[in-house]
Amino acid sequence: MGENQPGDREETPGIGTEPDGKLARLLRSLAPELRAELEPIWRRRHHERGDVLLSEDEDGGIVGYVIEGLLGMVKQLPDGRRHIIGLLVPSDMFGRAFDGSSGYQIEALADSTVQICDRARFEEIVSRSPEAEHLFLVNVLDELDAAREWVIVLGGQKIVQRLASFLFILCRRKRRADSPDGYDAPINLRLVIRRRDLAHYLGSRPESVSRAFHELEDAGLVRMNTPYDIDVLDLPGLVEAAGDDLVLDDDP
Repeated sequence: MGENQPGDREETPGIGTEPDGKLARLLRSLAPELRAELEPIWRRRHHERGDVLLSEDEDGGIVGYVIEGLLGMVKQLPDGRRHIIGLLVPSDMFGRAFDGSSGYQIEALADSTVQICDRARFEEIVSRSPEAEHLFLVNVLDELDAAREWVIVLGGQKIVQRLASFLFILCRRKRRADSPDGYDAPINLRLVIRRRDLAHYLGSRPESVSRAFHELEDAGLVRMNTPYDIDVLDLPGLVEAAGDDLVLDDDP
């Protein structure tokens, strides 16, 4: 995984069919004349698991949003090993707009759909509007947040703590994207990441991750509908199980 190049992936012009998607909401908040310039530059692209969207240290030339699936921020070590140092989920932005190249590659950890545009064109349009620049700069921090979350997750001494932190972070990001007014239990999470990749991200082994899932289920904190479909039943309990400084109301 991580060696497939997208090549000439089929692209669809426009911002897609999600009227309430994060990108669509951002564009609707802009002045009509600015929106008229930004909307046509976006196009939709599908990637298979293993595709590399941006290589390590590559300027890339694109910025984008995750619509479906899961992207990984992957650091390649000199000895050939890979570290997944961040996960980008639907509504996250990638591509280091207004910045240089990154020190990791962006690759699809599952079949994914993204919205992309030419980075130089995007920056040129947005930089002419302080309001638009501010709105999008907030989203530029998605990659930084994903790397910061990885550090928080690895702070747990036990695998069950790391898994609880990971699930809570997914709940919080789902809230930001879908339900900013609050959390409604149960919170359904679709985990498109393979157990092997999740274990890699959590710094553990797949069998240990499976045992941690069952431990959380036995405690009444989650319900395993399938290995990849999970309901979080007790969010405060999940925070307590994480055993770190996670809080329910830390969103700005």
